[in-house]
Amino acid sequence: MKITIFSFGGVLGQAVANIALANGDQVTLYLPDAGAVWPRKNLTVVEGSMTDRDRILEALLEADTVISVLIPTYWGHRMDGKTPTADGNAMIISAMEQLGKTRFVTLGHLCIHAFGDSSTSYLRFTGRIMQLVWPGIYYDMQKMGQVLTHSHLNWTLVRILPQRQKGKGGNLEISLDGSDCRGGISEEQLAGFLYEAAADQGKYCRKMPMVYNR
Repeated sequence: MKITIFSFGGVLGQAVANIALANGDQVTLYLPDAGAVWPRKNLTVVEGSMTDRDRILEALLEADTVISVLIPTYWGHRMDGKTPTADGNAMIISAMEQLGKTRFVTLGHLCIHAFGDSSTSYLRFTGRIMQLVWPGIYYDMQKMGQVLTHSHLNWTLVRILPQRQKGKGGNLEISLDGSDCRGGISEEQLAGFLYEAAADQGKYCRKMPMVYNR
């Protein structure tokens, strides 16, 4: 399988790449600083911004499937109306549609609403807290959800709680309607789930599974 992974430069993108490489896939990793990545067999690193359409098209040319781990990590900073996650994913989606690519897996926070979500107090509370405490990130996530659902791709949006757990974590739990979602998730678990979702073309087609650790 040929996979293109888009990252803002954090460890999650490299963690997904490591899993794909271990499975014998050919990986293209797109991020702002190529110097931060250790070169390996079957790994192509493309350095570029999320506004550089030509570079993004270059990174997508050979892809069978695309994984985006663009997600806000700047909880303590003002966003001043900017929506980097939504805009970055919109650029990827537009480039994929131009090239006729279809399989897209991306990442978002729990505050993104999906059709069929249960009306639990936990989901309402989590979304309200993000809206009050991190309004810029909340808006970025809402815009991203709209960009994704209006696309024609075979997409999967993996939803998580903002906090991450250290280490390998325990048993991974999956909820498709948010009726039961407690606790965070480790980087290793999240990377593994993103890869599995990307490899399976149909299991989570146009769905927004929530993943967490009990």
